Amino acid sequence: MENRYPRLEINLAHLQHNVSRIVEKCGSCGIQVAGVIKGATGHPEVAKAFDKGGAAFIASSRLEQIEDAINAGIEKPMMLIRVPMLSEVSDVVRLTDISLNSEFEVIKALNEESRRQGKLHKVILMADLGDLREGFWDKEEMVEIAEYIENRMINIQLVGIGTNLGCYGSIAPTAEKLEELVELAEKIEARLDRELE
Repeated sequence: MENRYPRLEINLAHLQHNVSRIVEKCGSCGIQVAGVIKGATGHPEVAKAFDKGGAAFIASSRLEQIEDAINAGIEKPMMLIRVPMLSEVSDVVRLTDISLNSEFEVIKALNEESRRQGKLHKVILMADLGDLREGFWDKEEMVEIAEYIENRMINIQLVGIGTNLGCYGSIAPTAEKLEELVELAEKIEARLDRELE
């Protein structure tokens, strides 16, 4: 069987060009771009196109795809764009520089594993703004955990907060939802007395 369907053909030159244009436009607004490779099953050539196009990070929800990108010679920071499981903490620290988190037990395990591996692991705390996918429901708890990370964890650095919208619960990303997230970030920044990345 010569041709198998469905089939996806990716023009890597066009992809790299498009990435570089997006990186340029976002950069003019102070925004860094993460090249998410999971949509192309983490194909290393796609990861290379994101890298050459100037993406600041290579990102996936699959650790094996991140490992393939590293093995392909990509040296950009790697981002896990889902909440890690306790059973994979060692690989998360070994393979990624940053991960999304909403479980305090996992964050504590990441801190301990980062200490063992002699690394600093960056985290983005996730807030649930109604989509029901992941994140802290109790926003005061989230602020308290941010403060705990800042003051008591040596191998974890809080770099930001995030949310998932338009996924499981089909909550639309609106200006009001963005305002809710910004207000939460400002509350955390006030408590930490510093800006988040």
